[in-house]
Amino acid sequence: MLILAAVACLSAPGETRAQALSNEDLLLRGITDDGGLSAAERRRLLRAAERIGEDPVEDEPVAEPPLILEPIEPVQSADTTNPRSQPVAVQENRRDDPDPFEPVGIRVGTFVMRPSVTQQIAYEHDNDGTETTSRTYSRTVLDTDIESDWSRHQLVIGAEQVIDKTISGDGAEDPQTSVNADLRLDISSTTTADLSFDYQFGRENQTDANAINNAIAQAEVHTFDASASLTHLFGSWRGTATVDGGRTTFGSAELSNGTLLSLSDRNENNYTVTLRAGLETGSAYRPFVEGDFGQIIYDDTLDSSGFARSSSTYGLRAGVATDFGEKLTGEVSVGYAQRDIDDSRLEPIKAFTIDGFATWSPRRGTNVLMGLSTSLEDSTTANESGSVYYAATGEITHRMRTDVQASVSGVVGWRDYVGPTPNQTVVGAGAGLTWWLNRYFAVDGGVTYERRFNDGGTEEDDLFVGVGVKMQR
Repeated sequence: MLILAAVACLSAPGETRAQALSNEDLLLRGITDDGGLSAAERRRLLRAAERIGEDPVEDEPVAEPPLILEPIEPVQSADTTNPRSQPVAVQENRRDDPDPFEPVGIRVGTFVMRPSVTQQIAYEHDNDGTETTSRTYSRTVLDTDIESDWSRHQLVIGAEQVIDKTISGDGAEDPQTSVNADLRLDISSTTTADLSFDYQFGRENQTDANAINNAIAQAEVHTFDASASLTHLFGSWRGTATVDGGRTTFGSAELSNGTLLSLSDRNENNYTVTLRAGLETGSAYRPFVEGDFGQIIYDDTLDSSGFARSSSTYGLRAGVATDFGEKLTGEVSVGYAQRDIDDSRLEPIKAFTIDGFATWSPRRGTNVLMGLSTSLEDSTTANESGSVYYAATGEITHRMRTDVQASVSGVVGWRDYVGPTPNQTVVGAGAGLTWWLNRYFAVDGGVTYERRFNDGGTEEDDLFVGVGVKMQR
């Protein structure tokens, strides 16, 4: 057709030639039709004719679609009506980084290592009811997490070292070391094994029930723990068996008169076997029952007061675990636990228990951690078996801005002694703020306060304030 149009232009007057060129231009732009064909069909025939070197064959006219006289309904979507079209470059799909200040890590083979260093200037004030101490000191925290990047199984290793250096004031320096490792083995689609190891080193907490009164520095404590568990699905039931073993050793406490008090009579080994059976209901609620039996065997048959402190512990609990995805997960259980001490002069430590934890995210950037725990604690006081400690804890972290995160925490506890020692109530609160200047550098600070009320009327309290910087990779 282009050939025919050209011949017509050569043989026609100037006006005819101009009209032909105009029609052809309109035709190529898809505006006019010729011979009953649409512009698009006409162009396809022209291209075919040029390829074979002959004019296209005129087919039967193709009916055009009927003219729509009614207005077209606007395109609807979940949150917009007829969104404005944008250039392709602007419409490019790009995912926002969910946490732009999360450490990127350093790849080492099939592992990713995430190191960090925190340097703080801190102040603490301690009052144990009889003596008050306060000091200003430098605290350095070296922290490293190593996580495997395997398609199957997982190994996570964590290590932390805390170094204290007193600048002014009185008070014992509190170095701390922790190393933990957890290996998950995906044996099959229905069987999983878990092996873990944990080591902790530090001074006994001044607020511990067995802390030495009038001590300038509490004893150093080494704690080793290893466990192995196996989980298997039996149809609609999930069973877990766990074997745990550990050892705790104590150094010497430094008294106010400068002498050292050895606490080696508290060195002990402990073993626990736990069995758990849960029902997989297919819903967010999974009920379970759990029982455990354990033993504590002290190195010394008799402690410094002449009591045999080795014991046997058993407990039984029933509860329910919940899983609502990212919004809410956790579990809660109630039960009974008892610790029978070898020395017949000491009463058993008995308790109705309540334990649990929950992780709740009411909105993006806000996380709430809640916990309930019941602990049986041995005593070092003559004629006293120990105590039962109930605690409720909570922590809220909130991202105020993309680069600013705040946190608040609290604890309420009650220690019920089996013996003459007055019962104790514990109340504590804390707050922290972290401001990220970039992914690798932040300014952070925090404050914590804890107060203990004894039934005898005495009160104890501890205050900590720290501010510093954090670097991570």
